[in-house]
Amino acid sequence: MNYLMFKFVKQLTCLAIYTGLSLAIASNPVFAEDSSLGIVMRRGHLRVGIDAAIGGPYMFWNPRTQFYDGFELEIIQEIAARLNIEPRPINIPWTNQPENLSSRQVDLLLSAREEGALEIGENKGKFIETASYYRSAQRLLIRADGTQIKSLRDMIGKRVGVVANSGGAAIAETYNKNRGNAIRLFSSRDLDRMLIQLRDRQLDAMILDEPIAVWQARNNPNFIIVGEPLIPIRLVAIINKDDASLKKAIDKALTEMIQDGKLEQILKRWNLWESQKILKSATDLPVSVLAIITPSSVYH
Repeated sequence: MNYLMFKFVKQLTCLAIYTGLSLAIASNPVFAEDSSLGIVMRRGHLRVGIDAAIGGPYMFWNPRTQFYDGFELEIIQEIAARLNIEPRPINIPWTNQPENLSSRQVDLLLSAREEGALEIGENKGKFIETASYYRSAQRLLIRADGTQIKSLRDMIGKRVGVVANSGGAAIAETYNKNRGNAIRLFSSRDLDRMLIQLRDRQLDAMILDEPIAVWQARNNPNFIIVGEPLIPIRLVAIINKDDASLKKAIDKALTEMIQDGKLEQILKRWNLWESQKILKSATDLPVSVLAIITPSSVYH
């Protein structure tokens, strides 16, 4: 009799627990969609794919602190703090990051990823994007004594360095395609080497992501930025397509950071806030830029 009573009470307890969990899940649309956020919360840390080789101010290894540094790291840390979990940046070569995310070795990528960039080729349809945390652009970096260069038009016949497969490379390649290879283009993945070539007058200019250009001009008095921002585009974090609850949580954290001024505070610390006021739209292309990179017949 005691055994039967115990069994009956146990069944009631299990039913109550199940019913309570079901009601909790049903009343919480975040957890009703998928378990991605719940998995991260139970684990207690957020695994973020980064690439320290991108360099400052995105993400880089700081020998003084013996840890990563950069404005993207600070954003990662703030997001994790708002979720009450620990941030865990995992250094992965940039080109390998989508594969690592797809195989769930990391929870998201926050590593200078442009909006829509992974919606092509073999990665199409695999991932979703968070809200934007930064509006970037391409900028012209020259030596301080090379002030005769003020725009893309002034680069005709000049030696111009770009990072391979970057936005700057796309601009220069499009310009050359439509203007008869007017720019003497040098493309490489070795940013440090090209900066040395610019310093040593082997290059006349470089087209770089705005954060990198600002970082270089800030830390090297021999370099300056000229001309207007080119091709504004949003930077976003990347998440697996089925992880909707995690995306919602990241979006909420980023929205709060914008509203309470924390994101502005981070960007100001890295001298990146002024550009955000200039780049009011991440989709509009200045008419002057269109006139430069498109064929005259199309533009007119």
